[in-house]
Amino acid sequence: MKKPPVPARRPSSSSKPAARPSAKPATPLRPGAPKSVTQLASKAQQRAAAKDNPKLPRSERSARRQELRAARTQVRQQLGELRRFTKGSPLKRGIVYTSIGSVLALLALVLATIFTPMMSIDKIEIVGLHRLKLATVQNSVKSLIGHPLTTVDEGQIQQRLAQFSLIESFTTVSLPPHILQIYIRERQPIGLVSVGGTDYLYDPAGVQIGPAKSSGKYPYVLVKGNPAHSPNYREAVSVLLALPASLYPKVYSIQATSVDDVRIRLRGVNNTQILWGDSSKSLLKSKVLRALMNTVKRRQLVVFDVSSPTAPTVRFGSF
Repeated sequence: MKKPPVPARRPSSSSKPAARPSAKPATPLRPGAPKSVTQLASKAQQRAAAKDNPKLPRSERSARRQELRAARTQVRQQLGELRRFTKGSPLKRGIVYTSIGSVLALLALVLATIFTPMMSIDKIEIVGLHRLKLATVQNSVKSLIGHPLTTVDEGQIQQRLAQFSLIESFTTVSLPPHILQIYIRERQPIGLVSVGGTDYLYDPAGVQIGPAKSSGKYPYVLVKGNPAHSPNYREAVSVLLALPASLYPKVYSIQATSVDDVRIRLRGVNNTQILWGDSSKSLLKSKVLRALMNTVKRRQLVVFDVSSPTAPTVRFGSF
């Protein structure tokens, strides 16, 4: 008698090997994270997946755990720096935008003053004229009217005033929004030079100012040729400028026969003469001359020699 086949026993759930849960996938970082943070997180995920791998030795698994902790610490630091940078961005952007706006506003103001009639010249005032005519000088610079006040420089004015030899120098003052003032310094005479029997006033640079109305105010400078190119004229003028203020009106004539021999003749009946030498040590010579003149009577015809101020001499008579 055959035994009935025994049905196969179903394996109980307790005998079935339990499946090991897989590692939970890490949450992806947001798109704005730095590349270095993403790389660190990827490595951390890989290490987390292999942390509990029983096939690895225990020592290696411990090292992997330490590396994982270090990677997590770096990720936190990177995220903290990212938050701090993002937090300060609005302030930095505000400073940059404010600076750019200020520069643009300044540029717009400059362009407005240059290319618009906001600051154009409508009046030119001339100050300091004595010998030149005001209308003549104003006509020479009237072409500047209508130009922006900020674009007019002294070079443009110098070109228009170059025709006047009596102008020694000038300065400009801007009076916004529409007035330009020009202060002119005319050449001042220092002496008389006789040219063709006519006395003319000359300034220290040898520029002719004009005919002299009288010869009692300025001394004669005895020189040959054009004073502007004469070294003897320049030497004589240097001595005149070094004389004491009280002595200058008393000088009738001055002559430089050379740069080392300057002679002065004073006004008056006695016709006192001074041998000055060159223009060096002018202050000492002036003091010595004043002391010598105080010791001599005015009616005497005398010659004072201060060409060597440390050893001056006085002799009576002419040169």
